[in-house]
Amino acid sequence: MINFIKTTTVIISLLVIALIFGCSNFDDNWRETASIDTGTPGKIIEKSSELYNTLQKATTSKALEGGEVPPCVEFVYPLSLRVYDNNLNGIGSTNIHSDVEFSKVLENLPTGQSLSISYPIATTLEDGTEYTVNNNAELAIALNNCSREDIIRYYNDLFIPSTQNPINYFWRVKYSEAGDNTYFSGSFLVSPGGYLQFYYNHQKYDGTFFFLFVDDKLHININLEGDSEVVKYWNIDREVEVDGVNITIKKAPKDIKLELIYESRKEYKVGDVGPAKGIVFYDKGEYTFGWRYMEVATKNLKDSEWGCATSPISNARNTELGYGFYNTAQIINYHDNLANYYLNPSVCNSANNGTLLAKDAVKQIQDVFIDWFLPSADELDLVYKNLYLNNLGNFQDSVYWTSTEIDANTVSTVDFKTGEKTVTSKIPEKGTIKARAIRYF
Repeated sequence: MINFIKTTTVIISLLVIALIFGCSNFDDNWRETASIDTGTPGKIIEKSSELYNTLQKATTSKALEGGEVPPCVEFVYPLSLRVYDNNLNGIGSTNIHSDVEFSKVLENLPTGQSLSISYPIATTLEDGTEYTVNNNAELAIALNNCSREDIIRYYNDLFIPSTQNPINYFWRVKYSEAGDNTYFSGSFLVSPGGYLQFYYNHQKYDGTFFFLFVDDKLHININLEGDSEVVKYWNIDREVEVDGVNITIKKAPKDIKLELIYESRKEYKVGDVGPAKGIVFYDKGEYTFGWRYMEVATKNLKDSEWGCATSPISNARNTELGYGFYNTAQIINYHDNLANYYLNPSVCNSANNGTLLAKDAVKQIQDVFIDWFLPSADELDLVYKNLYLNNLGNFQDSVYWTSTEIDANTVSTVDFKTGEKTVTSKIPEKGTIKARAIRYF
């Protein structure tokens, strides 16, 4: 691949004619694709977006003539583009070989259509160094930052909350089906100067971080104090990808996913509608470990088994407030680490059917929020006392699950008809136990 040569010559290629008229016969390089090829919204570049406009500045002949200040990046061609209609159905794809071709595609893309770039792509920054771009967010960063130092400064500003903003921001370990979820439910509080604290299982670990380039790829270096297993796991120097409010830390064989969360400016009281359109049932009075309030979802989860019968998950036996998320993570990690439990539950017990209530909870989506989990025993007791007894939440007169294991065979539950804390088999009679997810914020 070679770097593109800046030129002011306007060349209207057959590629562009094909794009304008929507016909692939004008250019053998332009290929029609089936409409079932649907674009992923996070990777689509809409014509009305700021990124689209910035791309035009990077490739248009007017910018290169000096009429505008061009962005900082030069593309290494060829690039593969795919075009989508207004329903995000793929309608064509091609390879482009110069900034002129790219510019004409952008200029003539019909209103309502969108495009995507086949990542990763190679770019050259204004300071002459190579940079690998993996997604739209990284492309936007590269287009507006002219050197590695600029990009590192940008990531530091992105990773650290503004010193002018009193709200704390956290990067929480996010559950991923294909990811490394060892410390799922933990979170990093980051501070100016490269300092951070990792919160996990009600413990705090102090440390530092910084971004750097290694072999033309952006890395993050994290160093925690101490010699515990948690510290050893997080003392890393690994490649990262940043896509908006999500960070992927590359780690073979499975990546670690982080998501940005922040403290709420708004104050809530018990019974209020929460930010995820749930019902607030607890306020601890201050933010600690990244949260202050709890809200419960408005609908029950589907009928699933609590988990593997006759197998202990001792780390999921916490009853106290603030432990529901941690318990849920332990339940999921235990079952994920079994040999194909979900399709072959007999690896655990022949009585199991492969469903898992904890996984149903973390995969629940309510009002775009996806950080739900099963309540601990004390958390569910508060749901009963603060909501059910006040006719809030549309609960049934039924027994409800918690995330608190009693022993290898049983789980702590609450009978909402009587308020009694009960003990229930991990595999009860089908349909007899209900479940409701909660979240911290």
